[in-house]
Amino acid sequence: MLQDLLQANTIVRGDQSHYQILNLIGRGGMGAVYRVQRTSDTSIWALKEMRLPPDTPPDEIVENRNLFAQEADLLRKLDHPNLPVIADFFENDGRPTMVMEYVPGQTLEDLLHDSNAPMLKHQAVSYGIQLCRVLHYLHTRQPPIIYRDLKPSNVILTPAGILKVIDFGVARTHKAHKAKDTIAMGSAGYAPPEQYGKGQTDARSDIYALGATLFHMLVNLPPVPLQTPQPNAIIQHNPSVDAKTEQVIIKAMMLDREKRFMSCAEMEKALLDCLGAPYVDPTAGVKPPPVKAPAMQAQTANAAPARVPVAAPPPLATPAQPTGSSCPNCGRMNKPEARFCSGCGTPLIAPPTPRLRIFSPRGSWEMKLDRLPCVIGRRDPRQNHYPEIDLAEHDRGIASRNHALIQRDGKLYTLIDQGSTNGTLLNGVIIPAHTPQSLRQGDRIKVGEVEMEFRWS
Repeated sequence: MLQDLLQANTIVRGDQSHYQILNLIGRGGMGAVYRVQRTSDTSIWALKEMRLPPDTPPDEIVENRNLFAQEADLLRKLDHPNLPVIADFFENDGRPTMVMEYVPGQTLEDLLHDSNAPMLKHQAVSYGIQLCRVLHYLHTRQPPIIYRDLKPSNVILTPAGILKVIDFGVARTHKAHKAKDTIAMGSAGYAPPEQYGKGQTDARSDIYALGATLFHMLVNLPPVPLQTPQPNAIIQHNPSVDAKTEQVIIKAMMLDREKRFMSCAEMEKALLDCLGAPYVDPTAGVKPPPVKAPAMQAQTANAAPARVPVAAPPPLATPAQPTGSSCPNCGRMNKPEARFCSGCGTPLIAPPTPRLRIFSPRGSWEMKLDRLPCVIGRRDPRQNHYPEIDLAEHDRGIASRNHALIQRDGKLYTLIDQGSTNGTLLNGVIIPAHTPQSLRQGDRIKVGEVEMEFRWS
């Protein structure tokens, strides 16, 4: 049991900044995670510290310190929208501590628990595509990084519909020509045979775990350890799943790794095919479209499911001989020409992507708002802070580091001043801090000497 947890308002001194404890987020047998505020700019982060029970054997203390340091070292080298950012790593009262991006939302495990029902096929597959992309990114590093612990409890769904993979404590770099891993780690049900000390893990090991995670999402039951699903086992639990989707999961969870997908790019292509969507090769220099799944839905017979405001999924490819449009929200089949679902009213055509026309004394440019939330501010490499719209060279230092934020709230886009020093103007009027303001076509945002016009594509 953890003792002497950090109390609210405690100031922790890191290498890069100081952090004020706001509240405890979670705790376990090996540590605790807190929500903190960085005192230098009032931004919100998560502070994770290693706390071991007093009776922990010395060899376990050394092993856990090494794993903790390895997690921080790995994340510091990575840059991907589905991975949290590391801001600081230091020791506090002799305990290894890291400060990382605070990720709002719920884990997929909590979403399944709250709904008490399987996810719809479209939703789970959309999540699977996001996970394929981040795992492919890890596997193509040099040397490759094998995550080794993918499961619903290690994936957070943000309010913007973006998944964040957390907890890199057992991730490792792949060592070529090595017979097996030094330490066998993972979670029962999600770990393949080679992760039980029977061989070295590689990209196909994470593919097994991804298949097991999809299985869990689609049947709302944890997978049985070292057991490949049988045909129709998923379909019997979830009528929204078709044979093609089930076969993708079966192939991913084959006990013989040679029979699995050879890469996450190959598995992503198979999942996109299940949605009728095209595959974009990430190595071809073309940015693949973002895949954001619809809101979490419980498959109940009579009750209307609760909705979480997330971004809509990408438009699907139109079949040569269309038989109807499947609603991404409730799964209902609609007429080919339908623009809205006849069951729940969800738009069947993806909304246009908004953009900003940005005008500054040093030049003008245009930016699509295809990654939200979008921070407007000023970069600070010393604090590892790089906002999406960087005004460092455009406003003579008037912009704060986290000056304002544009985010999506259901069908609306909103502008929020983040408590900036010099304020944010919307159509010539200073808006109150931390109060969302709806954005409409043609609205003008001003930060210092920089003006931005909000437009629909």
